[in-house]
Amino acid sequence: YWVGRAEAPVPIMGLTVLYSTTGISFVLCAMALAWDGKLVLGHAPSNWAEDLSLVVVIASMTGIGALSLALNQGRLARYHRLDALTDPLTGLLNRRALFDLNGGAPIGAFTAVVVFDLDGFKAINDEFGHATGDQVLRVFAEELVENLRPTDVAARMGGEEFALVLKRTLPEAVEFTAERIRTAFAARVIETETRPLTCTVSAGYAFGSKDGMSFDKVLSAADKALYAAKRGGRNRVAASTFRRAG
Repeated sequence: YWVGRAEAPVPIMGLTVLYSTTGISFVLCAMALAWDGKLVLGHAPSNWAEDLSLVVVIASMTGIGALSLALNQGRLARYHRLDALTDPLTGLLNRRALFDLNGGAPIGAFTAVVVFDLDGFKAINDEFGHATGDQVLRVFAEELVENLRPTDVAARMGGEEFALVLKRTLPEAVEFTAERIRTAFAARVIETETRPLTCTVSAGYAFGSKDGMSFDKVLSAADKALYAAKRGGRNRVAASTFRRAG
C-alpha cells in the first residue's frame, strides 16, 4: 500500500495506518503475555491488551473494508473514464478527449492544431480489407507517437483522420513536425497477404490568435488547410492562410 500511495495518497495512507495499528495491537498482546510469564496457553487469554486489541481490530477492519471499497470504486471509475476517452484501435485519445482537453480555453498564438488524413484510405479498405486498414491506422498512430514532444497531444478524430495539438511552438517547428510524420509514414512498408503496401498522408495546420480563438475555429481552419493539401495533390502539408490571425 505504501509503495502505491501516489495513486490515492489519503486513502492509502489511511489503510497503512490501520494495518500498522492492528499489527501494533498484536505486539502489545504478545508483550502482555510475556510480562505475565504465560508462554504456553491452555485457554484464550484475557487481559487489558487483548481487550484493547479486540477493539482496535474491529475498528481497523471496518475502516480497511470501507477504504478498500472506495479505492476499488475509484479505480473502476478511472478505468471507465480512460476507456471512454481512448480510441480502442490505436490507443490514442479520441475526439471527445481532445475537446475535453482543449475545448474550454482559448487557443493562443503559439498553439497549433494539425489535422492528418490518410490518402486513399477507402481504396485500401476495398482492396486489402478492413483488417489491413486497421493495421494502417495503427502504423500511422505509431508514427505520431514516435514524433511527439511530451507536451504534444495526439488523437484519432474518427475514421482515417487524426489531430495533433502542439503548444508553445512556431510555424517552422509545426511544419517540420508534420513533414517528419508525413515522410516517416510514407516510408513505412506494411506487409499484406497479396503485396507490400505503402501509404501516404496529407496534413493541414492552423494556429490560434494573440487574443485567443476557440478550439473549434482553429480545428476548422486546420481542416480547410488539409483540404487544400488534398486538392494540391495529396501527400503534402499545407498551412492555414490565417494561421496567426488576430
